[in-house]
Parts: sequence; structure tokens; C-alpha cells
Amino acid sequence: MEEAEALRDKLIVLLQDHAIGVAYLTPIPRGGRLRGAAAREMENALDGLASASPEGIEVSADLVYGNGCFAVGRYEESAKVYARILGHEPDDLIARFNLGISLLRLKKPDRAVFELTRVLESQPDMAEAYYQRGNAQDDRDEAEAALRDYETAIALAPEYLQAHFNRGIVLARIGRHREAVNAFDKVVELRPSLSNAYLNRGASLDELELHDQAIEDYSTAIECNPESADAYFNRARTYYYLGHIEEAIADYTEVVTIRPDDAEAFNNRGLAYDALGEYGNALSDYSAAVALLPDFQAALNNRGAAYEAMGKEQDALADYRAAISADRTFAVAWYNAARHYARQGEIELCLEHLDEAVRLEAHFAEEAPDDENLGWVLKLMDLKDNFCRQ
Repeated sequence: MEEAEALRDKLIVLLQDHAIGVAYLTPIPRGGRLRGAAAREMENALDGLASASPEGIEVSADLVYGNGCFAVGRYEESAKVYARILGHEPDDLIARFNLGISLLRLKKPDRAVFELTRVLESQPDMAEAYYQRGNAQDDRDEAEAALRDYETAIALAPEYLQAHFNRGIVLARIGRHREAVNAFDKVVELRPSLSNAYLNRGASLDELELHDQAIEDYSTAIECNPESADAYFNRARTYYYLGHIEEAIADYTEVVTIRPDDAEAFNNRGLAYDALGEYGNALSDYSAAVALLPDFQAALNNRGAAYEAMGKEQDALADYRAAISADRTFAVAWYNAARHYARQGEIELCLEHLDEAVRLEAHFAEEAPDDENLGWVLKLMDLKDNFCRQ
């Protein structure tokens, strides 16, 4: 009994030290959990308490034990603990709130909404419950309901940083970018060093075509967190769009240094090298992207285009065909293969691939007559049709 009490006291200290909460959970943002030495220490305390408790503390219905399980990601176990508490005490709001948070982590947002709504029925001024129910509504793809809950949380606690942040995320996702910028303005006001606030505000500024301001925000995000691969990636993409190719290459290089398994960054840097006519570097990057994702149809197609620019026709065709095999709906690969067949004088294969490209994306019908490879084929077919009608 004394051993169990001592272990429980240790668990309480660990929960306090790591700001997890001894009563109401205060979860780490973005679904985080304890890691490394802190997690091992918590796990040891939990396992010791469970072993020492059969004749002492009943851990199956002990709030502290449940919170410890939650802290290390044992969400099924924590949910069972809170449910047992509610079986004895149905009006225990702490256990019900914590159960709702555990259900969120278990990807059961419908049940989480139910439990958190019951908490709010008894405690309608609890900002944290509105915020967490907003997260559950967001997980249900109920954007408007999520926004209402975040806004209520903010009305109750005007400096609720995470509610402002998540509100901005939802607003951006549903295309309300001006409002999203305003939400992230408040986040930056509350915490000027939060890299992700600048990153996400930059993304919405990009959507509003305020690209110079977006670049400023991505740059600030990098200043706040030099390891932010996403900020480098977004800034590189915007630089490329604005025609600042060298800057884009430099930023994509930072991305693949920080995140060497980022196939999209390799592909995009390849496009930047391509724009400079540096086809060898472009090929190297496209190949790196394909090595990471063998069915990456865009990288296969782009590598084919680089081969084509270098006069390596068979290598180009092989990549266009590989892109089509990876994704039969990838229209641009069909179009590029049609252009190849036109150059080779293989008219039937050219028309077959062009027809499929047009079927998938109708705009290719307008582009093809002006294409230097396809134009003569289409003129020839028009002449043939006219001759047959005479």
C-alpha cells in the first residue's frame, strides 16, 4: 500500500512537471505526447503503480493513472479509466472531459463531441471544452461548427492562443483567407516567436496573391525556427512563381537538407533547374524524387521532358509511359507522349494519346494545333478529312 501511494505521488509530480494536468487534462498541442526520457519515466511509474496496486489503489478507476496513460499515448487505456470513473460517478465532469480528449486522440470525434457537449451542459463557461469540441468538429469535417466553438472559446478567453490558431487553420482550409490572415495576426500578437503562425499566415497571403508579404512571413518563420522545412518549401514555391529561380533552388536545397525524404522538394528543385536549362541537375533531382516515390507521376513526366530537351527521345518516352502507368488519369503525360509520337511520325499512336489527353483535360484540344510537334499532324488529318468529303 505504501509503495503504491509513493508511486502515485511520483506520478502526480511527473504530471505537474510536464504540465499534463493532475485533474483536467491540459494536452500537448497538435496531438503531442511525452517522448524520450520523460516518457520512459512516466511509463515506469505507471507500470510500477499497476503492479503495486492490486491490494491498494484501484488504478482501473484512478484519474491520476488515466492522465499518466494519456500523457504517453496509451489512449485506449486512459479512455477505459475515465469510463470506469463515470460508471461510479456519472456527474464527474473531469473524467468526462478527459474521456472526450482521449476519444479525440483515438480518432472518434463523434463520441468526443457527445462527451464534451455533456460537459458544456453542466459547465457552459468552460473555454477549454469549447476549444476541444471545436477540434472534434474539425475532425468531423464540420468546419462551421468548429469555427463557432473556437469563437466561443475566444469570447470566454480572449487570449486563447490555440483557439485563435486553429480558427485560422480552419478558415484557410475553407478558403476564407482574409479572415485566416486576421486570425493569425492575433496569434502573432499573442506570441511573436511562433514560427507556424507566420508559416500559415504566409500561405493565406499567397492565396490572396500578396506574394511579397507571404515571402516576408515565410522568412520570419525561418528566423523563428531555422529548421522549418515547410517555411523553406513555401518560400521556394513562391520564389519560383515570381521567377526568382536561384532563390527557389537555394530554398529547396534547404528543404532536402532538413528533410532528405521529401520527394516533392526534389521534383520542384528539378523544375527550377529545368527553368535555367540545367538539365543534368534537373535529371538528378527528378531521379531522386522517383527513387523516393517510384510512382511519382509528375516527377516521371518532368524527367521525360528533361530527356526530351536533351534529345534523348527513347528515355523521354519511357518516362512518359511510366507516368501513364502510375496514373492513367495524368493527362499531361498522355499529351507529351503524343508529342513524342508526332516527332517520330507515328500518327496513329500520336492521335490515340492525344485523344486521351483531351478526354481527360479538354484544354489540350485548344493547345494542340499551336504545338510545334502536333500542329502538322492535326493539319494533315484536316486535309485528309477534307479530301475524303470531296
